[in-house]
Amino acid sequence: MEQQFTLEETLATDLSQVMPLVERIAQKVLALTASAEETFQVKLALEEALTNAMRHGNLLIAKQVVTVKVKASRERIILDIHDQGKGFDFSNLRDPTQGENTERISGRGVFLMRKLMDDIEFYDAGSGVKMVKTFRLKPGA
Repeated sequence: MEQQFTLEETLATDLSQVMPLVERIAQKVLALTASAEETFQVKLALEEALTNAMRHGNLLIAKQVVTVKVKASRERIILDIHDQGKGFDFSNLRDPTQGENTERISGRGVFLMRKLMDDIEFYDAGSGVKMVKTFRLKPGA
């Protein structure tokens, strides 16, 4: 079984590129962890981060890019997503589970990323996000 993998890729700002990359990474995670649940969590957090980077960071400007770095082992995965946007105030996000925010059609991405991953850190004024998930190792794995 493969023990680790790394990836560094630059994507054009094109939403149709998100899922093929997410699926490729998910296959590698599943091979490492043998956990469909943890693979799904990584997959959803990565999809949210990439979509946010393209839509909110790069404002869907095709000539801008999103840089994706992945370092994964059987123990954990580190995802680093960086866009070319101006960033955002990540310290002042609405809680999508409270009040009128429950009716909004957007604003759940960062909330989901925080719930699905063990650690999430924004940098470069919010243009970059680094997410870490530690995998639960199976007995005998």
